[in-house]
Amino acid sequence: MFGHPIGHSLSPVMHNAAFAAEGMHATYFPVDVKPAELPIRLEAFRQLGGRGVNLTRPLKELVLPHLAGRSWWVEQTGAANTLTWLDGGWQGDNTDAQALAAMLPAAAPGRERALVVGAGGVARASAAVLAAKRYRVTVASRHPAQGLAGDWVGWGQWEAKTPWPVVINATPLGQAGESAWRDFPPVESGSVAIDWVYHPVQTAFLQYAARHGAELIDGLRLLVAQASLSWVGWFGRTGPVAIMDKAVEPWRY
Repeated sequence: MFGHPIGHSLSPVMHNAAFAAEGMHATYFPVDVKPAELPIRLEAFRQLGGRGVNLTRPLKELVLPHLAGRSWWVEQTGAANTLTWLDGGWQGDNTDAQALAAMLPAAAPGRERALVVGAGGVARASAAVLAAKRYRVTVASRHPAQGLAGDWVGWGQWEAKTPWPVVINATPLGQAGESAWRDFPPVESGSVAIDWVYHPVQTAFLQYAARHGAELIDGLRLLVAQASLSWVGWFGRTGPVAIMDKAVEPWRY
């Protein structure tokens, strides 16, 4: 797994537990890779026999010029989090988007408004999934979000008097060691609140949303789901969800 920073990731815990349980001769390890180092690190990994790699921030968008092939979800999101070496080139996929798409209900009549907070790779995945499910997407970030599906509004300009049917936090806000997020977008009973942060699992945003009766999708559920889907490119089948989920269970509380 490549990213910067990388020390917080639970992906090695999940994948290595799954490899061991399945009796596979494979190892999943984190590598701190700065953006300028990405091409060299990818080539070095390939020469060492690397078959597949996950990417986390800030590399998901930066990897696109280095791909020989892109899945439909990569084309839709402009970001790739899963790479597989195949036929002499890196093939990119976005299992973040696929995981969210499997959990998010389609837009209901009169409840099509959805807010994505953030503008990075996970925000791109979130916005693309929402658009595919017929939501009208608004993206809130500190700077205009280029290439994201939906309209852009500045930070905090999320119509404080009007609850959102769907709100997705696609920023590191609320993650251990990161800044806190205090001014939450309004939700209500029947809303869906999604937070990609998984450490802690019960973020301040999700706690706020729960008090208002919203349905919650937490970052650990999404993490396990996207990890399982990464195996499709690498091994031709999904990874064992139950084993992966059990491996990260200590972090749920």
